[in-house]
Amino acid sequence: MTDWVQQAQDLTDEVLRPAAAEVDTSGKIPLSHFSALRDRGFYGLAFATKDPVNTLADVGEILVSGCLATAFVWAQHHGTLLRMVMSRNDTLKARYLADLRSGAVTAGVSGSGYATSENPIIVATETDDGYTITGQAPFVTGWGLVDVLGVTAYDPRAQKTVTFLMDATDGPNVHSNRICLSAADASHTVELTFNGYEVPHASVIHVRQARRGGLSIADRAILRINGSLALGVARACLTEADRIGHPTAQLWETHTTIRDALSNAATGYGDVYDARARASQFAVTAATYVATAAGSRSVTRGEPTERLIREAAFSVVCTTTPQIKSRILTAGTP
Repeated sequence: MTDWVQQAQDLTDEVLRPAAAEVDTSGKIPLSHFSALRDRGFYGLAFATKDPVNTLADVGEILVSGCLATAFVWAQHHGTLLRMVMSRNDTLKARYLADLRSGAVTAGVSGSGYATSENPIIVATETDDGYTITGQAPFVTGWGLVDVLGVTAYDPRAQKTVTFLMDATDGPNVHSNRICLSAADASHTVELTFNGYEVPHASVIHVRQARRGGLSIADRAILRINGSLALGVARACLTEADRIGHPTAQLWETHTTIRDALSNAATGYGDVYDARARASQFAVTAATYVATAAGSRSVTRGEPTERLIREAAFSVVCTTTPQIKSRILTAGTP
């Protein structure tokens, strides 16, 4: 049986971490990074383990600690892959599923956060042939680096969400605008505008009734997996502190405690939003520690600790829902 956590650690030590500074300064991820992920089976990771949520979370944390930009692009793939697995569009599945699992086709995702009934910023209008899509996804990662994109829009007339697969390329009715990020800029994140983009029925992954109410098991799983970004940045900070001769057993223990709390909350034992907020706050704490330990190097562009400070700030904002944000702000109030 493959030890996926060890495989991720080996890839991080051998490939990702040694190149992280160059990826950050150049704004480019070597294609060899994605080849290494594919060759080692990481694109189909969810189907190679009996515990996909925790395995994806643990592996994601380690990959983020090596190269945030690379891991950020890789993580999006699983959102679309898992949606495809649950699709009833057998023709679409036959065309794409095997290649998505192997990594021969790579995917990005624009999730349901932009297609809520309360504030639908990507809207689907049903036609005889499929759907017409309008609106703007403000934060889509991997554009130009992935092959396809899974997009969720909201159909206000039917009060349903519509998820479809599209080629990840600009066209007459879809336009990308590159966003310059303070961290993980090499992830090629864009603002994506749909202006009457036509989606045929054959490209629809699924149509579902818009859900209202509490968190589902799937919602909790997604929140847990996304928490790996903050935990991965914190791990990178503590690893760097060890490297420069300022190890801190106390912070490593806190890291473990927060990870365990997040995993427990994902199964219903605890407030998952609070656990996610604690993970984001801890990334900032770990970055502050290692920056202080490194001293003046931490304000020199290109130094590892300078990058980690930016990545910690990024982890507080990225994948943070209003509920998580509220808890962070409340905790930060004197």
